[in-house]
Amino acid sequence: MDKTKKELTNSLGRSPYSPHSNNQAQVLDPSPGTSSSPTESIYKGTNRKYPMIKQKGFYSDVLYPGATAFLGDVCAGPSVYKDLLRQADLEQHTPKVTTFESPENIESYLDKQVIGPTTEILAKSDFPLQAFKPKVQLPFQGLPGQCPRKIEIERRRRLYLKLDIAQLLANEGIDSNQLMPRHQDPDNMPTIEQKRDPLFPIYLPLQIFDDEEYDCRTPEEWLLLGLEPGSQDRKPVPGKALLPTDDQLGHEDPKSHKLTYKWVSVGVLDYDKETKLYLVHKTNERGMVRDEEGRPILNGGVTPEGRAPLMPRQYWVPRVRLLFLAEDPQVFAQRVVSANTLRKKTQALLRYNLYVDCMPVDRLRSIDEKSLGRMKQLAMSTSHLRKEIR
Repeated sequence: MDKTKKELTNSLGRSPYSPHSNNQAQVLDPSPGTSSSPTESIYKGTNRKYPMIKQKGFYSDVLYPGATAFLGDVCAGPSVYKDLLRQADLEQHTPKVTTFESPENIESYLDKQVIGPTTEILAKSDFPLQAFKPKVQLPFQGLPGQCPRKIEIERRRRLYLKLDIAQLLANEGIDSNQLMPRHQDPDNMPTIEQKRDPLFPIYLPLQIFDDEEYDCRTPEEWLLLGLEPGSQDRKPVPGKALLPTDDQLGHEDPKSHKLTYKWVSVGVLDYDKETKLYLVHKTNERGMVRDEEGRPILNGGVTPEGRAPLMPRQYWVPRVRLLFLAEDPQVFAQRVVSANTLRKKTQALLRYNLYVDCMPVDRLRSIDEKSLGRMKQLAMSTSHLRKEIR
């Protein structure tokens, strides 16, 4: 046994006994004059203090007989809810077919249901969704903290739909009905005392003074808004145009004094490059662009047989009288104001030159040649002009 302990000590390099055992104490404190082993010489002369090793134990208490009323069943586990999922497949939990029988007056129940508002566009329209999106100069992937492109487009779209072009022009002092030239009525010419604006009748068309720099898209780009992805049929583009309220008289005599012009909702169908006019069609009561048979108008109304004659609700209008719903109404209002101001100045200049040319010169005394010669001599006798060779 001692031989086995000695081999274990040599292999591990330490004594198998605890430092606080009596045997180890005898090794650490040998009597004088006695020899010590190599293991004993390691601990010799050291004053190390080791903590006392305590034996582990468990605390327990004896419950008296009346403790069950206060503690409950201490031997049972925690309360859990049973899983009833597997019981749903059983026959006794399967509902009968008669449970799903609908009542006879189910429509009355459906009418009484109140569903909250939704963001889905439920109204049917003949215009594509991208035709309402304005043009913005923003990157597709913005930096953190900047307004995203889609949010800016949606904000501008809602803002443009809220603005009224007739009210914007009225704020600038322009009556939309007075923008159109009318036939001159010599019997009802306005006077200066009436202080009407314009004082003189308008006879020049507004599109002559239109500035195309206000436009943010080309005519081809405006028409491409009606082409949906994956479709070959081009739909109308929504907008507002200054048109007469009476379609029959509007086609017969557009300059009649009986006509009233207003901004109405239209669908833009086509564009003519030679005349620079847009073909528009008035929308019906439901806001749709339909022909006389109630069918939607596609590709500008052009069929394989050609373009059909103009319908009573169709007009060719210039750009200054057409507002697209995808453009800023405030910028368009400034475009109309600029064209109207330039037209007033042009008509005033034409009247001024007309007055000068038509001024009578009869019975006016002319300057004789002698007076003209003397005036020339006095003008040429100055020191500066005298040195001139000419």
